[in-house]
Parts: sequence; C-alpha cells; structure tokens
Amino acid sequence: MGTLPNSRVGIAFLAIALAVAGCGTIGVDPESAGYKSLEAGDYAKARDYFWALYSKNPDDPFVELDLAISFQGLGRMDLAEPFFRQVLENGRNVVAPVGRKADSNDKTLADIACTNLRRDLHDQADC
Repeated sequence: MGTLPNSRVGIAFLAIALAVAGCGTIGVDPESAGYKSLEAGDYAKARDYFWALYSKNPDDPFVELDLAISFQGLGRMDLAEPFFRQVLENGRNVVAPVGRKADSNDKTLADIACTNLRRDLHDQADC
C-alpha cells in the first residue's frame, strides 16, 4: 500500500476485509470501490461509498474509520471527528491486522483514530 497524497491522513488509511471475532464486524473488502477510492485519494467518492455502508452498519468500526478518513481527506475535520470518536468506542478492542500498513500493526482501530484526531485537533483530541 503506497503513501497517501494527503499526509494529514497518514496512518489512518485502513479498510479491512477480515471478520473480527466476537463482535460481528465484517470490515470492508479491500477490493471495494471505497477502499480503492481512498487508496487513490478520491475522498469524495470514498465518502459516498462508506456513507452508504455506514447507513447499513452503523456500529462497524472499520466503516466508521474509513468514513472518518474520507471526511478528513476532504478537509472536513468537523465531520470526521464524530466518526473518529465512534471508533474510539467501537474499535477499542479491534486490532488492526498485520501487514496492512507497517505503522498500524499491533494498534487498535481506536489507537489509529486517536492518532488522526491528534493530527488535526492536537491537544483538543482528548483521547
């Protein structure tokens, strides 16, 4: 996976096709249009894709994270922040799979969300 065009988004680029044991989360297919849009830096298209998924799976921390990243990539931290905060709750025990992004290994989705909140909100991140 290459680097993102928008460095503010950084390590948060994460969409997973794995099922998360014990929590019913299905994640996001890495071959999906949304994931490919994130990878290409087309945050508007990614936002539309993940918004549709979120309406069906509002408690899936992978979808929440990818939707937040989409908004953040569009420069809309005001819209990204509530989704990152949902990930802090719903993704606190969900470990990012190894091999997705080297600096994400062994971190929970909540850790990744917190990193992104701090990147834009600094001391106001409160996580």
